[in-house]
Amino acid sequence: MLKKYNKLWVFGDSYATPFFHVKPADSFWGLAAQALEVNTVMNCSRIGNSFSSVQQLLIGMSQEIDWYNDMIFVGIPPLERITIFNNNDVDTPYQGYKFNTSTWYYELIDIAEHRGLVSMLNFGGDRELIIHSNRRWIETEALRQIFLLTQWLDGINANYMIINLSRNFDHIDDWEPGRVVLAHCKEHKKCIVFDKTYYNINIGVNRPADSDAPEGHHGPEGNRYFFKKSLLPKLHQCYTQRTQAATPAEVLDTLTTYLEFIHAKRIRT
Repeated sequence: MLKKYNKLWVFGDSYATPFFHVKPADSFWGLAAQALEVNTVMNCSRIGNSFSSVQQLLIGMSQEIDWYNDMIFVGIPPLERITIFNNNDVDTPYQGYKFNTSTWYYELIDIAEHRGLVSMLNFGGDRELIIHSNRRWIETEALRQIFLLTQWLDGINANYMIINLSRNFDHIDDWEPGRVVLAHCKEHKKCIVFDKTYYNINIGVNRPADSDAPEGHHGPEGNRYFFKKSLLPKLHQCYTQRTQAATPAEVLDTLTTYLEFIHAKRIRT
């Protein structure tokens, strides 16, 4: 049985944005909310977000999160994006969604931590940014950020999953600049980065709702498939609440400890 949480926080891009080709209750994060029996979902995703925006939102809103009672999904959008200051509108708003999971009614919330910032889609396609000209290096950059996020989140005993919403990262074991962060992220049980991502797990199984190519956004079937085959098993691996009875050895150990306590008490009296 999975542990129960008060709120689910979702940070991502269009693949996790409410109502984008899938109803909230049928999305992978909506299905997770039901499995975790949360009362409220705080979805802070937006179409076109970069990984920098995801981190800005997570860290900026960190004081609102109950790290002991809430669950956090940190989505990794396509890496070829950047977040910049919007010189044309320094007050560019950013809105999130607060859902009541019993009805899936929602209210829009203003998120000041991202005000005045915008993401640029597919920036670097013309190789103006060196970091985007080589996939090996851009993945290493992202893995370094994931490494630091896990160090922080594990250090405060947060309940979280880091979820690659785009294509699988490559396994580049023999490239020295990325060796340490790659090994860390491959071994970390709360990361879905290299295999069974939202994008890759659906290839050849479910066609996106908005495209004939694998890059599209999935409807209920694709979201449900990713949830059942990838996200849910990880949640069970990391956040299963123990409910089974104690083993005979555990009962004997408890009984022995109790008898030793009684014996010591008798000696003292």
